[in-house]
Amino acid sequence: MKKVCGFRCRWSCHAIPNLIRILLLILICYCIVVTLLTIYSRLSPIRRIDDRRLRTSSSRTFSCHSNCNETNIQVTPKIDITNATVLTKHSKIVVETSKTSKPNVKTDGSKPINKNLQSSKQLIRKTSEKSEKNQQVSAIDVYKSIKADWTFNATAAEELRCLLEKTCKTSEMCFTSQESVKINDSLKYMAENGSILITSSILNRLPKESPYTWNMFKKCSIVGSSGILLGSQCGKEIDSADFIVRFNLAKTQNFTDDVGGKTSLVTCNPSVIRQKYFDMSEKMTEKFRQDMVTEYGNTTLYIQAFHRLRCVNTSFRSQDALESAHMNVVFPHPSHWSLASEFWHDHGIESNILSSGLMLLTSFLSFCQEVHLFGFWPFQESKHGTPLPFHYYDPTHIPRESRVQGNVHNMPSEFNLFIDLHNKGIIRLHVDKC
Repeated sequence: MKKVCGFRCRWSCHAIPNLIRILLLILICYCIVVTLLTIYSRLSPIRRIDDRRLRTSSSRTFSCHSNCNETNIQVTPKIDITNATVLTKHSKIVVETSKTSKPNVKTDGSKPINKNLQSSKQLIRKTSEKSEKNQQVSAIDVYKSIKADWTFNATAAEELRCLLEKTCKTSEMCFTSQESVKINDSLKYMAENGSILITSSILNRLPKESPYTWNMFKKCSIVGSSGILLGSQCGKEIDSADFIVRFNLAKTQNFTDDVGGKTSLVTCNPSVIRQKYFDMSEKMTEKFRQDMVTEYGNTTLYIQAFHRLRCVNTSFRSQDALESAHMNVVFPHPSHWSLASEFWHDHGIESNILSSGLMLLTSFLSFCQEVHLFGFWPFQESKHGTPLPFHYYDPTHIPRESRVQGNVHNMPSEFNLFIDLHNKGIIRLHVDKC
């Protein structure tokens, strides 16, 4: 009887703690394995995509690729405008005088200097990043810095087109297609940690290849939504282009004299769908479809499906809603977005997120021989000092201060870039009546 009691005592005092230790050890091992698998599943597929697609050349051939690095064109002198970086509440630009200039080329002693960035020094003026003192410049000061006697510099435009194509791989990576991703690939979200696994159902939603190709269009109009378009009479000039891009479901009806009526591609932020159409609920699906058909007819919707996790379902529902209307829907590729962001960051665009305007300009510089910008103006006043609405189609809209001041998009810095490219004849920036 004592032996039995002693056995039970030893079991209760020693066996149970040992069992707990074993279970804890198993749990720790399990957590380590799961963590390693999670890291591998998120990072390794992305690395495979980049290695496979960004290192290999496209099956398409481009005449300029063989001599992009060697081309060194002579461009016009630097423009007189002081670098603009922040908009004030009173529609003025707070300008910076650069004390020290950060070099265009990043080196760490072990890597060779990037020849593409060296070559692009003459094409793109890098904006200053640090300021010694601030002063204000009015809209008229900026307007005076924009060349009125613009002429197209085909050589400079081709050089920048080649540089962007080599750096950002636009023709291969601009849109998420069955050429740029495969089943079981993982795409890292643009604006948050995590990735999405490409399944067969997702792959079937994608076009077989990019809908647009290198140098496909002779002339493109990229139309912003600034109030500067009101009274511009630029509608005919905009519609005369071979391809017309608009942003954020901008309205054209009742504004055709100033903004035109044709639309080849229109962008939409998934957040607009969630707010305006209640995340594409059943009752709002038909309204969304009818609004798109009425406003744009046969167009292509550009929506950032892989910006964040919450954007995926909204974008796919939008695509399903437009299927019966025979409208195409395209999704930008996260890797292309990252490449373009890195390129412009190296050239002085300091912004958390590039604007859709700069992103689409980057893309269509590859697809278009000549690019014209309309409705891009970072002021809420004209060159004469008269008030302008932020959006030409909505005089009541007041932008969030963070968006105007550059915490989200650095509009002044981007506009400064547009002026520089305009003055060098690479793009045409329209800020006057047509």
